[in-house]
Amino acid sequence: MEKLDDIFEVSLAGEQFEGRQLTIRAEQTTDGVPVYHCYDEGASIAQLRQETSGEWTQLWGDLQPDTVQQLGEAIASYNHQE
Repeated sequence: MEKLDDIFEVSLAGEQFEGRQLTIRAEQTTDGVPVYHCYDEGASIAQLRQETSGEWTQLWGDLQPDTVQQLGEAIASYNHQE
């Protein structure tokens, strides 16, 4: 079950965001697949979406592909906690 219109925090390993909590806000879309707005210290850094194939894609932002996948995995982990 996905938690939509929810705000939560995740942390990532790696140099770019190490030691910082990223804020994630889920937003429902008209096609039923949520978009995740990602913020670092209040600044918008990316918008991610999980495709039906399971791959995470960046709709907006300038994150490296491995960071997009890490962030997507953290989001998926949060969504599957309950």
